[in-house]
Amino acid sequence: MKPRFREHLVILLALLTVFLCGFGAGHVQGRKTAAPKPEVSVHWEEDTLSLLKRSLDLAPQEQVAVEREIQRAATRIRIKRDQTILSYHEQISELYARLIDELDGPNAAKLKKEKQSLDEKIRALRPQT
Repeated sequence: MKPRFREHLVILLALLTVFLCGFGAGHVQGRKTAAPKPEVSVHWEEDTLSLLKRSLDLAPQEQVAVEREIQRAATRIRIKRDQTILSYHEQISELYARLIDELDGPNAAKLKKEKQSLDEKIRALRPQT
C-alpha cells in the first residue's frame, strides 16, 4: 500500500468508528421524547404584555386596556385551538369509519376498537351544553 492511501484508510476507519460509537450510544440511551406542544398560557400573556410595555410608553389606563385585550385574544386562541383539536379528531374518526368498511375481519376489529377509544375522546372534547 502507498503511504498516502494508508493514511486515508486510517482516517476513514477512525471516522467510521466514531460514527458507529455515536450510533450505538444513541440506541443505548433509548428513544427521544417529543417536546411538549406549545400552548397559549399565562406565560404567553405575560411575555406579550412585557414586550408591549418595553416597546410602548403606556399610560396606566392604556396598560389596563392592553392587558384586557391580551386576555381576550388568549381566550379566543384557546377556543380556536380546542375547536381545531376536536375537528382533527372527528376527521380521524370519520377516516376510521370508512376504513373499517374496507378492511377484513381482524383488521376491521382492531380499527373499530381504536375508533371507539377515539370517539370517547371526542365526546370528552365536545363542549357540554
